[in-house]
Amino acid sequence: MITLCLVNTYDKLKLHEAHLRSIARIAPICYAFDFHLALYDFPFWKKEEEVVKDVCEYTTIGEGGRYLRELYERGKVHIIDSFESRFGEVIATTSNPEESKRISLEDVAELRSAIFLFGLGRKGLPKDVLKKAKYHFEATGKNVSLETCTAIGVVAALIWVVRHGRHKNVSKTRIL
Repeated sequence: MITLCLVNTYDKLKLHEAHLRSIARIAPICYAFDFHLALYDFPFWKKEEEVVKDVCEYTTIGEGGRYLRELYERGKVHIIDSFESRFGEVIATTSNPEESKRISLEDVAELRSAIFLFGLGRKGLPKDVLKKAKYHFEATGKNVSLETCTAIGVVAALIWVVRHGRHKNVSKTRIL
C-alpha cells in the first residue's frame, strides 16, 4: 500500500483555500495510481466525510471532486495525527535529504508499503517531521526544490513506474 500524505504547514486554526485546492489536486493522482490519501495536522476536520464535503463543494478539479469521493468510498482517505505503522515506512520527500536517511527509487520499489510526506506550503516539511521519517526521498536527482503539487505528481509517477515496470500500461509517448 502506498499513501501520499499532505502535511499541513499552513494555519492550523483556520481552513484556507490552499488546503482545499491542494487536496483537490492530490486526489486524482491518488485515484489514478491506486494510492491512499492521508492528511496530517488538519485539525479543522474530525471525519473524512467532512473533508470530502468541503472539497467537493469548493472545487471543479478532478471532475468536481469525483476522485476524492471515489477514494473516500473505497476507504482510501485518512485524517491522521500520527504516522501509524499500518501505512508502512515513513518517507519524507525533500530536496535536501540527510545522507543517512536517503532512500533510492530502487529501494522504494522493494517496500511493501510506505507513506510519502509532502509539506504543504513554502517552508516544506517541518524539521520535527523530517526527523520522524525513517527515510528521505529526493525525486529529481539534482536536489531541486519543487512546488508541492508538482512534487506529488513527480513522486507518484516515479513510484508507479518503478513498481509496475516501464512496459506495463505506460503511454508510448516518448519522454524527453
